[in-house]
Amino acid sequence: MLNDADNQASDDARDEKPTDAEGTFSKLQKWFRTDFNSKGQVAWRREAREDFDFDAGDHLSKTNRVFLPAPRRLMVFYTRVGGGAAAVAGQEIGNRHETQYLPRTEGDVKKNELLTSAAKWFRQECDAEDEESDAFRDMVVCGMGWTETRLDYEDNPEGDPKIDRTDPLEMVWDSSAKKRNLADCRRLFHIRRNVPLEEARALCPGDPDRPFEDADYHASWVADEKDGEGPHHNNNGTYDKDSVGEESDEGGVTMVRAQWFERVPVWLVADPTNPDAILTLDEAGFKDLSGKAELAGGKLRFTKSTRKVYRQAYLGNVLLEIGDAPCKGHFSFQCMTGKRDRNKNTFYGIVRAMKDPARWSNKWMSQTMHIMNSTAKGGIAAERGKFFENDADGEASWAHQDQVTFLKPGALTGANPAFIAKPAAQFPHGSFELMQFAVASLPQVSGVNAEALGMSPVGDQAAALDRQRKQSALTILQPIFASLRRYRKTQGRVMLYLIENYLSDGRLIKIEGEEGAQYVPLIKQEAANGMTQYDVIVGDSPTSENQKELPWALLQQILPVIGKMLPPQTWLALLKYSPLPSTAQAEIEKSIKDAGEKPDPEQQKRDAELKLENDKA
Repeated sequence: MLNDADNQASDDARDEKPTDAEGTFSKLQKWFRTDFNSKGQVAWRREAREDFDFDAGDHLSKTNRVFLPAPRRLMVFYTRVGGGAAAVAGQEIGNRHETQYLPRTEGDVKKNELLTSAAKWFRQECDAEDEESDAFRDMVVCGMGWTETRLDYEDNPEGDPKIDRTDPLEMVWDSSAKKRNLADCRRLFHIRRNVPLEEARALCPGDPDRPFEDADYHASWVADEKDGEGPHHNNNGTYDKDSVGEESDEGGVTMVRAQWFERVPVWLVADPTNPDAILTLDEAGFKDLSGKAELAGGKLRFTKSTRKVYRQAYLGNVLLEIGDAPCKGHFSFQCMTGKRDRNKNTFYGIVRAMKDPARWSNKWMSQTMHIMNSTAKGGIAAERGKFFENDADGEASWAHQDQVTFLKPGALTGANPAFIAKPAAQFPHGSFELMQFAVASLPQVSGVNAEALGMSPVGDQAAALDRQRKQSALTILQPIFASLRRYRKTQGRVMLYLIENYLSDGRLIKIEGEEGAQYVPLIKQEAANGMTQYDVIVGDSPTSENQKELPWALLQQILPVIGKMLPPQTWLALLKYSPLPSTAQAEIEKSIKDAGEKPDPEQQKRDAELKLENDKA
């Protein structure tokens, strides 16, 4: 939904000439089709669905579902892919990061406690950690994870912070973007399917003088979710308005939300009243200032440049709403990407490499069990009527070890012709070895070894070796976590904009500083020059248990030596790295502070004696 600041721009857009609205709609529709039907994204959507199937344990393709279930063939499938994806996602949950804001000012570098705590409050209000963990899991599985950072005015007129995970298969992005996390993306689209018609009307009510028809809310030109490419209505994008109503069979309409940026000309002008300042003016402002300078007999010093203006629109079968994007300078949708396929210009996760080993290990398992069932008792070739007393009974009982098969007199030869043991077939060892090879290939192609899964490949190995092998697995997966850190920086800038421009209205937020936790009003801080820039720093979260484990183990080795020399302030700083619960840390910190504030009786006695001597002197 467009925020309150965009309503005026949206109203102005509805007053545009119909040709302007139609031109904008045609342009956005063309962009969407170009990106949605690009070979890379068509192939990515097909592979992404298969990746999610493998993660959920569904390994059978349509072809295998038809041909594999043969008579007496057991279909055995083990989900080995999901464990690897869960292990990588668990590392993100156990090693979460926090965002800090450092103002670019002269002097000591100290983080802005108010904005840093406001960002923490922003994330706590919307359960951002859970949403981002789900998006990270999407990235591990299919190569892309998406979230949207926004404000929701539906329940709270002041705006509630929201960071929502978005289904990757609902997103369409600039097909020419190549950088990690789509940093060079020029446009993106979000497809919402099965939106109730009443919700669509409330989202884009339209002009009371020119209300939208029900069919205008349905983007019929968007391909069906299961289609490979192209619109599912092969009629040049036209749509039968009678096919969509309040009681649609599909349960709702399809809407597309577009975000893009436009480059507009600007003029950088040296301020005539302050030579050290640079003014950024649009065309109207530049002409006005130029006219004033000519009247005063002066001349402006300027250069022409461009800047990005981010826009947003809702699309149905027509242009429903258009205005400025919720966040100035950024898309509200943020993406984290996995490994990049250069030839297809798409991204993929760790599941892509694990599919073939998982598929073949299960096929060889089913094949091995089929061989055991079909050849365990062996087989023979016999002439009809010369071996069994009854051919039908002999054929039925020969394959059963617990039954007696009666033969004709004289059919048995040898030292003891009265009876013989039924022969057993030799099991082919190659089948079992191939299955073991496929299973062993899973950690090799994914980089997720047994230690990362919490298992030991060889009996009981030393804890140091186990930790080292686990760290080696994380080193291989560092490119994935690098994308996560870059995502947090970009998403932190979006949060900063929303906090400074929409949430700094005096609402109370909790700040945890050196003086403990307290509630303070969130008020926009005005800088001396009217603008302050911040560096977004993503550091390891002090609440992460995994990040505490190694520092605390090192501190245990040196504290017995230097512990007596440390002042109480240092002990309070080291307490943050202990694996103790936060409540226990707070109580210990309070007791140390209270002990420091309580006067020492011996010191009081010495001070009194010293004062008495001074008085006598």
